[in-house]
Amino acid sequence: MRIVVTGDLKSSRKMEDRLNCQENLKNALVEINETFYDDIIADFKIVGGDGFQGMIKRMDILMDIYFILFEKIDHPFYIGVGIGDISTNLSYDVQEIDGPSFHYSSESLELAKKKKKWIIIKGNLENYHLIECILNFVFETMWSWTPRRKEILIFYRKNKETHHIIEKTSIKFETGIRNIYKILEVSNYNLIKYAEEILKEEFDRQMNCI
Repeated sequence: MRIVVTGDLKSSRKMEDRLNCQENLKNALVEINETFYDDIIADFKIVGGDGFQGMIKRMDILMDIYFILFEKIDHPFYIGVGIGDISTNLSYDVQEIDGPSFHYSSESLELAKKKKKWIIIKGNLENYHLIECILNFVFETMWSWTPRRKEILIFYRKNKETHHIIEKTSIKFETGIRNIYKILEVSNYNLIKYAEEILKEEFDRQMNCI
């Protein structure tokens, strides 16, 4: 699979702290490239000033990539995903590659902006409309979190989501264990995990059919 992920910050030119946001984006892309080194075909890098692009091998890491961007950038962004072939040689520099997957990704991004959706997917992927719908519901839920809930939930997620981490999270954020469970409930975090499990099963099924 050639999966091109292209993103763009929402209304970036109107941001009061644009320089800081761009620096946060750079840091996010560095973390993505380091974390998913084995699953990245072409490194994620900034394109067009306020956008970013990279190429990955597997769809099942898309959610984790999104969470890193969600945490680090702290500003809404659109995503366009294109899945298909390429018409040039591979390169670690995403700007040196071209082909249908890139065209799909660019078209998806423009459509996401036009329709005000968090993500649009185009290309060679079964049930992509259903997958796209689930992801938009998940991302809409995430962007509804308050800053404190976001901080707590990301800490919980990054620390493997065990009962022990519930206690550790309550200590770190100086609140009761019952309150952490309450935050997980009202933030619909368990539904997000359920969506991730379903999507992973679907991506695994499709990969096994190739």
